[in-house]
Amino acid sequence: ADLRTYHNNASVRLRWWPLFSAWVSTKQHCCADNYRMMRSTSRVSCAILCRWMVGLETTTAFTTSSQAAVPRITLDEFLAAPIHDKPIIIRDIASPDVIESLADDLMNTLGEEQIQMQNKIKDDDGKTITEIYDISLFESVEYMMDSEHGDSFFAFVEGLLPSSTTARLHKQLIDIREAPYPHQENWFDYFPENIRPSDALILAGEGSTSTLHRDPFEWKGTSLCLEGVKIWRFIPTPATVDGGVEKVDKELQSYRLDSIAWEQEENQQSNPLVLSAGWQSDMTLYDSIDEDFPTAFEWATMEEENNDLFRNEIISQGSDSSRIRPSSEASNALKNIDETTRFVTATQFAGDLLLIPAHCWHQTYAPVPSIAVASQRCGVSDGAKVVRHVIDMTKMNDRAEVPDLLQQREYKEEGIGKQVVSELLSFAIDRNTANR
Repeated sequence: ADLRTYHNNASVRLRWWPLFSAWVSTKQHCCADNYRMMRSTSRVSCAILCRWMVGLETTTAFTTSSQAAVPRITLDEFLAAPIHDKPIIIRDIASPDVIESLADDLMNTLGEEQIQMQNKIKDDDGKTITEIYDISLFESVEYMMDSEHGDSFFAFVEGLLPSSTTARLHKQLIDIREAPYPHQENWFDYFPENIRPSDALILAGEGSTSTLHRDPFEWKGTSLCLEGVKIWRFIPTPATVDGGVEKVDKELQSYRLDSIAWEQEENQQSNPLVLSAGWQSDMTLYDSIDEDFPTAFEWATMEEENNDLFRNEIISQGSDSSRIRPSSEASNALKNIDETTRFVTATQFAGDLLLIPAHCWHQTYAPVPSIAVASQRCGVSDGAKVVRHVIDMTKMNDRAEVPDLLQQREYKEEGIGKQVVSELLSFAIDRNTANR
């Protein structure tokens, strides 16, 4: 691999690199020399060194524009006082050994699968072009290691989980993400397999971003980080009489995208039925970064030297909107949405489970290469939103015809999910057939 070199042509050994290089060299029979990573003798940026030397006394210089942070709590704390209406990180939901084993199993099992990787390149005029590469999952690791802000690699891969070869792995992932919801239904289990959402594998190289969006179906989203670090920015929904989340949609100039994962491919009338659509904006919360913002290799050096400092710094700098800046149009939109709290930041480390409620606009940034598994759930706390979304999407607007069970403003009883889903899908298909 033609890996980038830094400063004095020496590379910093990423903490997770031995695992990655083993996957790639074993499966692709590449020469080990191509993946040799040495401990760095290169400099870490002057700003970071200065902060080490003065014992973090200069922290305020970097944090004057820091935003509110998503709480980091333990699983026990969440179970004692569940939070459903705000983003929350359940930290260290599984041990480091378990998380590393899951990442290893995932790559070893699915490494030969073909995926599409995006390469986003920003030109001198600030315009971004996107190129798509059809490569194997193993090859994507090589691309991730050659990623940087302005020339980044990112993949959002659906359809690999679950599969016939990943049953044990998928069961482990389910057990982890369902740990916050013991003895509670996931209503998506009652959807037919061809319209049931699948997990998404997310691969992000340094400097890459997701789109700015809010999720289809208004479900509860989850993200389990297996490797690296992810920075999330959430736009709070204003509790106002002039629009709520619709105000955010409008200010971000959002548009709707049918969710392919939720498109019923066929029914008795062979008439496709789209059950959901997400919201997306072309604005970005990560338009530019300071020149001395640490590279992935510099972050790795810091982590090896002082892990506590590394975690504090990446949290501090990742939440600082003067270090990683939104686009001007995004900044204006955020100001119009809420003068006081522009966005809320979460820093997700390997082993963290992030819970994302409905109506929550968000976008991610990768300061270092990362691997995560995204999924979704629906239970009694989310069920009414999901039902209303399907009714709106399938244009069943005559509420007089909607069964009483589907018109409830909330559901409280466990065990009702199967009945609600069955009635919802039957009614949707019947109405769709009648409107053909």
